[in-house]
Amino acid sequence: MPHTTNHAEAYPAVIIGAGQAGVALSYFLQQRGVAHVVLEKDRPFADWHNHRWDSFAMNTPNWVNVLPGQQQAFAPHAGRNDYGTLRDAWEFFEAYLSAVHPPLRIEEVESVGVNRDGSWQVTTNHGSYNADNIAICTGHASRPKIPPIANDLPPSVDQLHSSEYRNPADIQTANVLVVGSGSSGVQICHELAACGRFDAVYLSQSGNFTLPWTFLGIPTYSLMRCLGVFKITRESWLGAMMFPKLQQHGDPATPPSPGRLARKYGVRRVGRASAVDRGVIRCLDGQAVPLQNLTVVWCTGFQTSYTFLDVYIREAVLNDAGLPIHERGVVSASPGLYFVGLRFQHTFVSQDIYGVGQDAEYIAEQIAARATSSSPCARSGTHSTLHA
Repeated sequence: MPHTTNHAEAYPAVIIGAGQAGVALSYFLQQRGVAHVVLEKDRPFADWHNHRWDSFAMNTPNWVNVLPGQQQAFAPHAGRNDYGTLRDAWEFFEAYLSAVHPPLRIEEVESVGVNRDGSWQVTTNHGSYNADNIAICTGHASRPKIPPIANDLPPSVDQLHSSEYRNPADIQTANVLVVGSGSSGVQICHELAACGRFDAVYLSQSGNFTLPWTFLGIPTYSLMRCLGVFKITRESWLGAMMFPKLQQHGDPATPPSPGRLARKYGVRRVGRASAVDRGVIRCLDGQAVPLQNLTVVWCTGFQTSYTFLDVYIREAVLNDAGLPIHERGVVSASPGLYFVGLRFQHTFVSQDIYGVGQDAEYIAEQIAARATSSSPCARSGTHSTLHA
């Protein structure tokens, strides 16, 4: 539904989100001379500050963690094939933010709609913006995803998502069930089992494959790069075969594997949690986890959320699963609307630090092509105020 525009600042482009995707896109727009503003509701790289546990370790080696225009290497004090810490990530992103210096405003986006002249309108908790182009860079994992079975657990069972977990002191019960065997589940399960505080640590496996540190003596990620895995696209025959399976089972995890956790620490491996019944959580492999004195840590990932999009826009640009319908981040159904940072947006590594820069550069090229003097917002002036 068209909006009227009153006293709104006008820009050729507005970026929503100041994580790795949004700041990388800002870097490329600055290179192309496209005036823009970056809107972030919390703080730049907020997920890395708010949704990671204390002992978090990167699931990619240091040399893979690169962004366009960076002036500081990731974990410069460590080896290129080492895996950095959460503090390493904080320092890297702070340095990157200083290097790019995006035109940042801390404002929460409340709605995105279309103006009568075909430009976009963004309303925040502080005001409004008009733009010819909108780039949504809120990532593929903006909201914790917790299975419906969580609603069936009694109040006596403590529950928390991996984004809320910080360290073993958060858990007061004698037993703990970690649900999900991706990188977050394996890392958290490892910490809980190794601390020796719990009578029983269960791991409900989700089918993720564990990548070894090395293969035939070669660092796994170096081998993947040499084999061209990072360049596999959604449109290729291999990508068409691989990506649906990865969407279903989740990304490969870093060691230790669930088997290693069982052998070294006595972690009790169970199948997918399927139902709550008669004082236990029943699993698909026939095993059961008693509810007595239990905490459940949901390492079940995240899901996208685009509730700020006007309902008519959502119907046109999102599929039944709530995911954007796009080609390399370009939404053909709504000219001037783009996404950066989606899972498998174009390649196998699109959602990673290593791959987001390529996608950001491509979207910057599309935005620059539309940011012409004949566009409504560019014609009105970058920092002008539009009137209905």
